[in-house]
Parts: sequence; structure tokens; C-alpha cells
Amino acid sequence: MKIAVTGGTGSWDRGVGPVVIAALEAQGHTVTNLDRAVPGIERPGFIKVDLTDYGATFAALHGHDAVVQLAANGEPDWDHLSGAARFHVNTLIAYNVFQAAVHLGIKRVVWASSETVLGFPYTIHPTLLPTNDADPAIPTSSYGISKAVTEELARHMARQYGTTFVGLRFSNIFYDKPGHVTGYDRLPMIWADPMSKRFDLWAYVDARDVAQSCVKSLTADITGAPVLTIAAPDTLMTQTNEELLAMAYPGCTLRPGTGPHDTLIGIDAARELIGYEPEWTWRKVLGQ
Repeated sequence: MKIAVTGGTGSWDRGVGPVVIAALEAQGHTVTNLDRAVPGIERPGFIKVDLTDYGATFAALHGHDAVVQLAANGEPDWDHLSGAARFHVNTLIAYNVFQAAVHLGIKRVVWASSETVLGFPYTIHPTLLPTNDADPAIPTSSYGISKAVTEELARHMARQYGTTFVGLRFSNIFYDKPGHVTGYDRLPMIWADPMSKRFDLWAYVDARDVAQSCVKSLTADITGAPVLTIAAPDTLMTQTNEELLAMAYPGCTLRPGTGPHDTLIGIDAARELIGYEPEWTWRKVLGQ
């Protein structure tokens, strides 16, 4: 297929776009990177485009068979002004990409939602874990709200136009790159302060498994607008889940069958619907 990847350039601390593009090309797909940020390494298949401009977005998507929509402002809310700007940009880009795709006859859109729709940083303590993708979204930030709104947008567009929208709720993406802001070499600092990572239930996902989920979502036999959490099969921690919950969320119950180190953000829906099976864990990367 000829696939457009929006936000494929990535940024210095969120570089998953190039990982996704490489995985798609390894499967034999032809990929176009649509981004306003120019890649550091010159390569074919790049179109510089402002995705907040609908006409430019429509033109850039023309001729493609599918879309992987990664483009968004992923910064946290520094204040209410930055939060308002983030919501505006993220929802506008999503609408433009979705609207252009359906009117160009593109039948599959895979797009980056976020674990933040699950309720992080859990100012209201969870009472039952792991999370379940069938539960209502409870975002607590402008970024999370923008993703929850986009999930609803995808449902409406899938109903109206018949295009399949696969929303992938990515966890905190880690990279096997020493010195990276979310590199595995930073784990000892997290292990020394477990409460520093409780905000997203000690979850993570390897960039290569993010790419796997995008590749599989493009061809999975599904319709509508499902949303699927994409995470590693385990937590980042050496402590057991029982120990972590006793420390951070006393009174919270584990679902029956949850192992001592299993992820606390459930990935069962992704396993069932797209055949997602995470291949990379911190234990594998670090040889532990």
C-alpha cells in the first residue's frame, strides 16, 4: 500500500514516527511522511505540510491508500493557555486528516490516541486494575481531552462514511537508546522512586511495539472505530503489583488472573482485535 504517516519526522524526545515508517517500509509499503518538521536526514517521500490547513492536508493525502495519523502536540499542560492551544491544534489536525481521508475514499485510518484518556494521573484513585478499553474515557488534561474527543470524532466518521478508524492508546514510549529522555538506562532512577511513575500506573511500551501495532492495525479484519491500549506486557517496576498498589492506591483490587508484574493498563483488546503481542520488555532490553 501507499501509506501517509503524519508527524513522521518526530521530535527530539518523541521520535516514534521514524520507527513506524521503518517498520512499514520493511513490510513493503511505500510511505510518505507528512510533517511541518523537516527530517534531519534527507530521504525520499517527505512532504512539508501544515496539517492545521485543511486544503493542504487534503492535497498531501491525495493518492494514498491508508493513513497513520501521529501528528499532535504532546506536551503537558503548563497552564490553561497552553492547554487551550494544545486542544485546538490536536483536534483540528485530527479533524482535517479524518475529513480529508474519508472524502478521498481512504478506507483505513490508524491514529495515535493516548493512555491519558484512561484517567491519568488518577487524582481519583482507581478501584479496579488493570484498566479495560471498554470503560468510559476519563481524561484529566487538555491533551487527554483532545484524544478523548478525537475518539468520539472517529466513531461518528466511521458511522457516517464507513471508513475504519483504529485508535491506538499508546503508553509512555521507551527507546533502546542510552541517554534518551525515555531510555531504558533511566530505569534505576524510577526504581528508586516508585511514586514518580504512579501517574500512569508504571506502564510503558517499546517504540518497536508501537510500530508493530500500527502495522497490524492497517490490515486487521476490523471495522468501525475501536480504541486499543498499546503497552508492554509488564510494568516498569521490580516491585510486584500488590506492593505497588499498597504503596500508591491502597484498597485498589486486582482483576482475577493478573500476574505479579503484569501491565496495569489492559492490552487484551489489542491482542484480540489486531493480534498485537508485545515483543520488547525492559527485562529483555537490559538482559534481566
